[in-house]
Amino acid sequence: MDEIVNYETLAIKTAILEKEVKFNDSFLKKLFDIIPSPMFYKDKNGVYQHCNDAFSKLILGISKEEIIGKTLYDLTHVIPKENADIYYEKDRELFLVQKDQFYEGKVKCADGKTREYQFYKSSFVLDGEIIGLVGLMLDVSDYKKALRELDEKNRLLSEISITDSLTGLYNRRYFQDILEEKVNSSIRYNHSFCFAIIDIDFFKDYNDSFGHYKGDLVLEQLGKVFKESFLRTTDYVFRIGGEEFAILFDVIDFNDAILIMENLRKKVEDLKIKASSSSSYEYLTISVGLGNIKELKKDVNPSILYHEVDKLLYKSKNENRNKVTVADIIF
Repeated sequence: MDEIVNYETLAIKTAILEKEVKFNDSFLKKLFDIIPSPMFYKDKNGVYQHCNDAFSKLILGISKEEIIGKTLYDLTHVIPKENADIYYEKDRELFLVQKDQFYEGKVKCADGKTREYQFYKSSFVLDGEIIGLVGLMLDVSDYKKALRELDEKNRLLSEISITDSLTGLYNRRYFQDILEEKVNSSIRYNHSFCFAIIDIDFFKDYNDSFGHYKGDLVLEQLGKVFKESFLRTTDYVFRIGGEEFAILFDVIDFNDAILIMENLRKKVEDLKIKASSSSSYEYLTISVGLGNIKELKKDVNPSILYHEVDKLLYKSKNENRNKVTVADIIF
């Protein structure tokens, strides 16, 4: 009699456990499916055992029934082999060693759109043995787009803060920063650099004769010529005052710097911009002071170099303008 009671009790408990297992299985699958992020589970052989609707419909564009029981290489019509190879190698790490994985990647989804995902994957362990892996994919496309837009806005703000709005050249504030950097670098590594200051001859008279609108057009035009003449990443062209510009650049031989500035002076004259009646020349010209900055002592003030090159500029202006005056500058 006791045996019959024990058997009936066992049968009832078994039925209850089976019902709980069935409930838990159904509950977990339902929970799996309502999660909007793609999820999947694979056994140790890389065979899909389950995935949710987000994975089947959004990522692969096929039903779960077509996925479950298949490997990456059984789904080549929706997973290109080159992608399958990448995913296989990453999965293999989780099958060999118990660990978590996190990485980002772009995925071309079933709707044809390419989205950016963060992959969260982990070895699935039971009784100390790795029996598979679970994975979740988090769509970060909007987040990444927002970051790129923010980076671009920050870049533009940074550019605006160091750029002259009229000519598009660097402004005086940035000139002071770069000149200080060049001076410190010259002292530290014992190398020279070139420093030119340029002034548009009789520009005040030009504005008085033709108006400030025309004057602004001239500043834009000359700014473009200066910028196009110095295109290396180590070249810096600045508008540091109304009609005053500065250029910091490097050459191996200072004679090359002299030739470059002479060519620039001639380029401006060749623009054939009609000069004011007070000018000594028919067309608009520039005067240039060019210093070969070398052998600087520690703690030399950059403003001293500016004044020395400015002296060279004024020597050009005092000698009938449209001229490049050069000198070595040693402190």
